[in-house]
Amino acid sequence: MDGRNGSTLPETRMAPQLRVLDGIAGWCGGLHGSMPLQDALSSLAYGFDAQCSVLSRQLNSEDRARTVALFDYYSSLPDLARLGRSLAKDVLGYFYGQARGSTIWFLSDVLDDPNWRTTKTLAHWRLDRDMREIVVMVLASNQQQTDYVEFHFGRSLERSEKLEFESLLPTIVRSWTGRKTGLVTKTRMDERLVRARNVVQADKLKWDAPILGMSNPAGLSRAEFRVCLLLSRGLSVKGVTDELGLTEATVRTHLRSIYAKTDTSSMAELLYRILSAGSSDQSEPVQSVPKRA
Repeated sequence: MDGRNGSTLPETRMAPQLRVLDGIAGWCGGLHGSMPLQDALSSLAYGFDAQCSVLSRQLNSEDRARTVALFDYYSSLPDLARLGRSLAKDVLGYFYGQARGSTIWFLSDVLDDPNWRTTKTLAHWRLDRDMREIVVMVLASNQQQTDYVEFHFGRSLERSEKLEFESLLPTIVRSWTGRKTGLVTKTRMDERLVRARNVVQADKLKWDAPILGMSNPAGLSRAEFRVCLLLSRGLSVKGVTDELGLTEATVRTHLRSIYAKTDTSSMAELLYRILSAGSSDQSEPVQSVPKRA
């Protein structure tokens, strides 16, 4: 595996072909629940001899892709730039959002497109880590979302290696399509819980008054209180919109206001505040909410 400035990572004892097969096996097994999704992605990245890999999901209703899992072989080295998010959008450029599922894209190919333009983020990343190639696979795409997996290399790929990627694409896509139900949701929820614990340990939650207490200490509006109450009962943002008959944009506006009033900065922190305080009577009807303070 190529490292910084062309150095080579420790090679496994397996021949390259066996290493790839082992990576595919780990990926497929992880998608069926045999290991965390993060480990499955790491296995696939090792198999392809990639320095970094990102699994991401782009919701059509959002501007920025959500990182589902991320692998960086050199993440423990403090002097190296770290990959913080997916660069699939940066690589695909104007093709992003239009690329069909089960397709593969190579940075080295789009560089030859006179209409393609790099971004500052991509340019800095390539310079800081001397990245020579990025491969983006479109795993699945529909009217609501598109899933991508990408691999970053500190060397150029031979034509035979590109052909190998193309030949393995159907297997990777099929395994993603047949993955265990709820795998992505569970992975993101696990990450939220970890972040919430870290926030509490860092003492970033300044006060512990029960958000859903009848005294309404955060001064939530009636609509904001109902949103929190429904979230405490396990509903997603989509579930809240359906229950209250509001648009998703309106609910997210309420959430931004709730974050400000409760000294939280994310859904993970808010849920931790609501659930850990045990502040609400879960049998209380949604209509029964306190008046705004």
